[in-house]
Amino acid sequence: MTVFFVVLKTDLLPVEVSNDARIFQIFQYLKSESDVGHRILGRTLYDQYKYYKLKNPVPVPGRITDSNSAATVQACLDKSNWEEVSARDTLDVPGQTLAASNVYIVIQPCGGEPQPSGYLLII
Repeated sequence: MTVFFVVLKTDLLPVEVSNDARIFQIFQYLKSESDVGHRILGRTLYDQYKYYKLKNPVPVPGRITDSNSAATVQACLDKSNWEEVSARDTLDVPGQTLAASNVYIVIQPCGGEPQPSGYLLII
């Protein structure tokens, strides 16, 4: 199993999926296993979002505070660090082991600009 955290809007939520999970399965996990995830994602489907892999993973601070959490989200919004991927891709990051202390993927609604106060999902 792969365990890591997701920033959904401003909430930090744990995710646990199989090692070979597809990106859309993270979305489904949040809707089914997290009350916060279900409330935010509502009745939307995974194909209503675009998915971006961070070329350079963003570290999550060991001790989360409002200010460093906001800085982490802001670092994830740097589009020059984005590479579009498919929801059907796996979580594999070639040459790396996924670490629970890093952010690897940004998910945003199709047609929308990422906004910290919007429905931005950062994994």
